[in-house]
This record gives sequence, structure tokens and C-alpha cells, in this order.
Amino acid sequence: MNQHALISALSLITLGGNGLADSSEKLKPAPDMLRFVNHDTLHGHFLAFGPSDTLIWNNPEASEAIHFSTSKVHRVLLNRGKAHLGLRQTSHVKLINGDIISGEILSADSQAIVMDTEHLGNLAIQRSSLTKIAPTPFGGKLVYYGPLNTDGWTKISTASLHDTEQKNPPKKDDENTLTDWQHIGSSWYSGTDKNRFLIQENIMPDQCRVSFKLAWRGSLNTKIALHADFSPPQSENTISSQLDMGSTIGHGYMLSLSSHSASLYACTFDEEGKPINTRLRASQSGLGLSSANTAHIELRMDKSQKNILLFLNGEFKTKWDLGDEYAGKGAHLAFKNQHFSRSDIRISDIVITHWNGMKDSAKSMKSTDHDVLLLNNGLDRFSGKLKNIREGKVYFQGSYGNELIIPMEEVSEITLASNNKDQPAAKNPKDIYFHIYPYGRITGVPDQSNNQITKLQTKLLGEVDLNTRYVNIIDFSHKNNLLDNWDDNF
Repeated sequence: MNQHALISALSLITLGGNGLADSSEKLKPAPDMLRFVNHDTLHGHFLAFGPSDTLIWNNPEASEAIHFSTSKVHRVLLNRGKAHLGLRQTSHVKLINGDIISGEILSADSQAIVMDTEHLGNLAIQRSSLTKIAPTPFGGKLVYYGPLNTDGWTKISTASLHDTEQKNPPKKDDENTLTDWQHIGSSWYSGTDKNRFLIQENIMPDQCRVSFKLAWRGSLNTKIALHADFSPPQSENTISSQLDMGSTIGHGYMLSLSSHSASLYACTFDEEGKPINTRLRASQSGLGLSSANTAHIELRMDKSQKNILLFLNGEFKTKWDLGDEYAGKGAHLAFKNQHFSRSDIRISDIVITHWNGMKDSAKSMKSTDHDVLLLNNGLDRFSGKLKNIREGKVYFQGSYGNELIIPMEEVSEITLASNNKDQPAAKNPKDIYFHIYPYGRITGVPDQSNNQITKLQTKLLGEVDLNTRYVNIIDFSHKNNLLDNWDDNF
């Protein structure tokens, strides 16, 4: 998962009902789900790891706890993917094996970094095991990460807009009748109704970055509404399906993605309220995804500067010429699957942050010989060597011999030089991936558990005590994805 410090600013996250840290404590615990390698499933409650590579499970239909061999287990989903506790800490480090450890950064020197974490306690991590240190990711301007739950999401059917006898605006689905977009684990899965939008309202700042993971089976053909207000003006004109973009999302932009290309339309209206959909010119539009079934999409938008940029899998792809006026009058984000040839899509890892205006990609932070430090303003960066972190300050030696002393709250992230890292060790077939709610991962071999604490043998951290109440998914599969594609059993 390419995720960042997803709870950077609790005061911002709680806007719009998107509180992450407290949601797992307010909701009634849901049954856990155990999935076996033969695709059988069993609901109940995960209790602990037992002796001889076993997992102990409680099922309401069984009079006693059941021991299963972990070699037969594919995944365990705890509390329907929400865990029982959520991390409140903001900073994180990324390890060479892809693990992400969130916690408070206490200090660092040339040998190690010391952290205090809620789920693993106090840790000293060797610098050679790190790829990145992120004291304040996104400068504390995270707006949303999810979908960890359905909070704030609504669904609108637009079929009535194409009925000439029906001039009313689209109505939101009743929660009790939702049938198409399904929230499973930490993802949204599309249904078969190509007229149904999945909407997160008032979530896009005027200057923002929106990134998400997109997966599909069949042909990719999806539409994404950006800075839309979903308030089309009343009009007596007959609305046809060819005009469904503006007549549905109101004033905004519609991004159409296929395996071959990306097209952006400005959705506006004439004086009589008739929708006008204008296809905008782009520097290039080809995506080259015909042989793929997943992609990481990132959009950077600025209303005042009239900018919309598209990044694909971490690399800049295209920029559109928006003209003299920014069409997006709202702050809504929405997704729709066109369902051509019975295709389906999955949306996950949605991250929305304020954008600092930096147009280059994250890959430009990587260097073989130098550490690269990025400030929260997103514009200033320095290459050199991280000397140490102490008493809330970062001491950084610049490439030209100058030493910088920077308050840690002003540092977004430090990407460490790749030539100073250890090489990842070969995977241990007994390794298990523990995904931490709402953000993080640790890999290791579990020993017996006691009182919700699991002793974990890890290659990079040694033996640690993991509080499993912060775990939302235990993955035995080594497939490096959180959920099976379109697994309705979740």
C-alpha cells in the first residue's frame, strides 16, 4: 500500500464526519472473518496465536475455542477491517521491506532512529533499514484518507435524468436500499448500474491533491467528478444521455479514464440552463494501461491558478489547458463505473490533502548518494546528509558544507540515500503481514499471544510485542494486497 501519515492533523480529519482515530471505539465490534486458502470462510473472533503455528478462533456455534494451522489460513479480517483501536500518532518511517511504522520520532543519529509507538512500544530502528523518515507528512494538511468506513459517502442514481418525463434533480439512495457500490474491507467496489455515482461531499479544497488506487476487471472505463457541486440549474430542455455529465454533476470537471487514454471535460451551462460539456486539450492523453489491471492515480488541482495535472503510477502524465475560467464551482468528489462489457472497478487508498503547488513527482526525491529533505511548504528541499534529530530539531548537513537546523514540525519527509541501505532479506515463508489501523504495516513470525499482545520475530526490528487491538488485517498470503479482488465474502 502506498500510504502516508493518514492522521496528520486530527482537527482537519474530523471535518465532514471523517474522524479516524475514534471511529473504531464508537462502533460496536463486528465479527472477525477467517478466510482459508481453499476460499472457505468462517465468522467469529480471533483470540490469539497458539503453539506449533496455530491460530486460535472462537465461533459462536462451537462450544470450545478452535485451533487452526496457519498454513491453511489465507487472511483474517478483524472487526470488519476497522480494528478495535486506531493509532493517533502522526509521524512514520518506512522500512526497506515496505513496512511502515507510525509513531512519535524521539531522536535519530548516524546509527538509529528512536520512536515511541502505540502498538509496538519504544523502538530503536537501524538507519540502514530505513528508506524514509516522515516527521509531518503533508505538512499537517491531510483532509481525508479512506475509505476505512462509509462515513461521508453517499450514492446518487442519475437514471431519472434521462427520462424526459422527469425533471427533478437526482435523489440520494436510501441507506437501506443501497445495492450497487459496496464497501468491503477498506475499498469501494462498483456495481452494475452505470448511472450511479459514489460521492464524498465537500471534501476537495480549492488547492488540493487527490490520489487513489484504481483496480479493474474487464475493460477500464470510469468517470471521476472533480470540484463538482452536483447542483445543475433547472432547465426545461430535454436531457439526453449524451449530456449526462454536466446535467448530473453540475458545475465541475469530469475525468474519463480508459485503458488507453484520459480525457477531461469542463461541465458548464448556458443562460437557459442547458449543459455544455467541453473536452479540454491536454499535453498528452495516452495511458498505456491495456495490459494492466491496477493503477495509482494522482490529480493535483488549483482553482486560482487554473491547473489540473495527472500523475500515473508516480510519474507526471499530462496537464490540461483549462482556459480563462475554472469550471469547478463545488468541492465534491465522485466516482462512476460505466460498466462497459460488464467491467467492474475497485477504489481504495484515497488520500486528499492540500496541495502546495509543487508540480514534480515524488520520484524526484530519490537519490543514490544524498539524503533529500523536503519542507512542509513543498517548495524548499535540500540534499545532503541527515546528521541527527534531537529535542524536536533536525540537524542536516547540506551538500555545500552548510549545516541546517530545522524545527521538526517544519519537515515533511526525509528520503534517505539508497546506497546506505541494507538489501531486503529473502522472504521467510512463515512471515505474516500485520496491517495496522488506520495506517501502517509490520511483517514477522508470530509467537504465542497473551492478553492481546503477540510476540513477533522480525528481521529488521528483532523481537517486538505487537498489540493486536490495533491490527485490522492479518495477511498470510504474501500477495501484498489487502483484499482479494472482488471477494464478496468480505
